[in-house]
Amino acid sequence: MERNKLIFKFWPFAILFFFTILIAWPLFLPGYFSHHDDLQVMRIFEMRKCIEDLQIPCRWVPDMGYGNGYPLFNYYSVFPYYIGATASYLVGFVGSAKLIFFLAVSFAGISMYFFVRELFGTYPALTASALYMFAPYRALDIYVRGAIAESFSIAIIPLVFFFALKLIKHDQQRFRIGLTLSFAAFLLSHNIMIILFLPVIISILFIWYWKKNFKTIKTLVISLFLGFCLSAFFIVPAYMEQNLVQIDNLVRFSLDFRGHFINLYQLFLDRSWGYGVSSTGTADTMSFQIGWPHYFLVIASVFSLLVIKRKERKLIMFNLVLLAAFVFSLFMTHVRSAFIWEQIGILRFVQFPWRFLSVAIFTASLLGAFFVYSLKESFVKITVALLILSAIILNVSYFKPQQFIFNLTDEEKLSGQLWETQQKAAILDYLPVGALEPRESAPLKPAILAGDAVIKNFQNRSNSWHFQANVTDSAIVEVPIFDFPNWQVFANGKKINHSNKNYLGRISFTLPSGEYFVVGKFNNTLVRTVSNTISLISIFILIGRPLYEKSRRNNK
Repeated sequence: MERNKLIFKFWPFAILFFFTILIAWPLFLPGYFSHHDDLQVMRIFEMRKCIEDLQIPCRWVPDMGYGNGYPLFNYYSVFPYYIGATASYLVGFVGSAKLIFFLAVSFAGISMYFFVRELFGTYPALTASALYMFAPYRALDIYVRGAIAESFSIAIIPLVFFFALKLIKHDQQRFRIGLTLSFAAFLLSHNIMIILFLPVIISILFIWYWKKNFKTIKTLVISLFLGFCLSAFFIVPAYMEQNLVQIDNLVRFSLDFRGHFINLYQLFLDRSWGYGVSSTGTADTMSFQIGWPHYFLVIASVFSLLVIKRKERKLIMFNLVLLAAFVFSLFMTHVRSAFIWEQIGILRFVQFPWRFLSVAIFTASLLGAFFVYSLKESFVKITVALLILSAIILNVSYFKPQQFIFNLTDEEKLSGQLWETQQKAAILDYLPVGALEPRESAPLKPAILAGDAVIKNFQNRSNSWHFQANVTDSAIVEVPIFDFPNWQVFANGKKINHSNKNYLGRISFTLPSGEYFVVGKFNNTLVRTVSNTISLISIFILIGRPLYEKSRRNNK
């Protein structure tokens, strides 16, 4: 009897596991696979250096920027890489890169299942999970673009809604904590997805919390605000310190949104699949389809409105919000929406209008679940089976890499030509103000630009560097590291002035005759210090509040 209960309880998870295997099987092969953003191993390697140097939170990475270092994690999504760096101690760097891809794949289905089960029940939840997991855009993100941060964000967003919905029904501490942590994880996963999904989050929560009592709304707001505060160490500097890097490099030339709109044929009818690039006009060699049967179910959900009972008015409003979000997200991928892109300046950092497909597949999956929910009970099981089979059959072939590099080891990936390629990749993304793009790898030790000196024992870490100098004639020394606030230089324990007024914008300074032990330290700006403090206080509140409430109950 107990065995039957367990089977009944866990069979949906067995199906979700089967979905995951169908999508993620290439990740279990030895070696690594090709994709556009082939920096996942490098980023994990750099994050682990930060952890070992106790640069927490990690902001500056020493080996990228073609060896000159740059403030990658002051601006670029950090959450997946903290996981990857931690896992690297067990499975290595290549293994941890594949692991975080696997987590993004599997967690999307699980989080969507929990969310929709809370809304509509088990069978609609399985439908939504299948649609979400087998959406072509997910294959594009993972096996073509290698967009791990975006994939993480898409996987986490259903969990935010799940805990928000649970909090409406039951104002309990575990759901407050769940909402806080899931919202913080979402904010830390991908900057651009915040821009795309925040209007959807606000709209849906407004519908759910409409006419609720003030106490319930206050609990929701506090939980979300605490989630923001937890992520403040990253979110606040990423926004407030944009002026410290050449941010326009992210929106120029091939990254200008004007060259990446897509047409209706690409959205609805094109079933071709490619591993190329997004090009100006319609010469793209990668796919931007919504997916079959996804958009057919969106149409079907419109007719479902006719059979939903009037007493479920809030559900009807929820469905209408989803439909509006779906249509709007598709409109934003088309050139007709250019006037909106031109008027809302922050949208230019989205870079590719087709990124709105992330919202489209999220809303389409929920609308598919709504369609199943509206069916008569006698039709549900067979319909769900057919929908899941069609989603798998029509899309599973997309979930594989173009090329697999068998038996690639950490040593091979992080040495030689592969190492150099990763060092200089994406070099313009967060180049500090005043720095120029280097044409060759940074030298292995400081250079003497003028005067006479001997440099020995140069050590470069993620948040510091040091060397010994014997100066026989007053020397100008250039350290092979880009200058950025707040690098500080100390000679024999005394802080000295430094400059970046040289060819590439590296740290340079003058040393009079003598012997020196020179140290560079990467310190926080006021913005970073305040942001770190906010996050630290939030952690204490998150841990301390449940303990305080438990103590109060025990005292009573």
